[in-house]
Amino acid sequence: MMKNPLVSVMAIFCVLALASSTCFAQEKPASKAKNLFAERDLNAWDFHVADADKDVKVADVFSFNDDGVLTCTGKPFGYLATKSVYKNFKISLEYTWPEGVEPTNSGVFLRINAQPKESFLPRGMEVQLQHGNAGDLWAFHGMRIDGPKDRHVDDPNSALAGAMSGVRKIENGEKKPGQWNQMEILVVDGLVVISLNGKIVNWTTQAETTPGKIGLQSEGGPIKFRNFTVTEL
Repeated sequence: MMKNPLVSVMAIFCVLALASSTCFAQEKPASKAKNLFAERDLNAWDFHVADADKDVKVADVFSFNDDGVLTCTGKPFGYLATKSVYKNFKISLEYTWPEGVEPTNSGVFLRINAQPKESFLPRGMEVQLQHGNAGDLWAFHGMRIDGPKDRHVDDPNSALAGAMSGVRKIENGEKKPGQWNQMEILVVDGLVVISLNGKIVNWTTQAETTPGKIGLQSEGGPIKFRNFTVTEL
């Protein structure tokens, strides 16, 4: 249960924002959601892996089926990223761990704005999909996230992520492995709100606002994605 009154106030605001984004309607006409999987074309995405895996092709890691579901093998570590850059937006997507396979790790990248040579992780933010920790929010290579003291994490010398900061989720919202999870992510200036299966599981008002690309991570094991849309705000 949410014991902090500020959390309750934020939750009310975020539910309204996620539902309609009406707070932006007076500034510009509402944007339509863009289906990022509409073309089912891996060439429409940027693909990055570590230098040690530079000979790996995107089709070795990611593939679309006839229903528009994107499957990621999880190996090697890397990611797909949009070619377009976004600052304020709302993401909606579904993901699942394949039946009969132990759930592992993945993530949704936000505002990717640089790629350090020494790491497969970009400079940007990640909404964690790792089983058991889905909804945690991280920032890598000096990208900054602050948040409530009881949920904020700092690691200035991470071996893979450099200067790293993050905000832990409020509660668990994951379904059982093999079921589809529905996630929405609202990003407006410093505000990031993460909803998982109808629950607000994390939020912060203190995220770095550098614009960047949106991405899906390959990190350890197979995962499937579908119905991936972005709405610019």
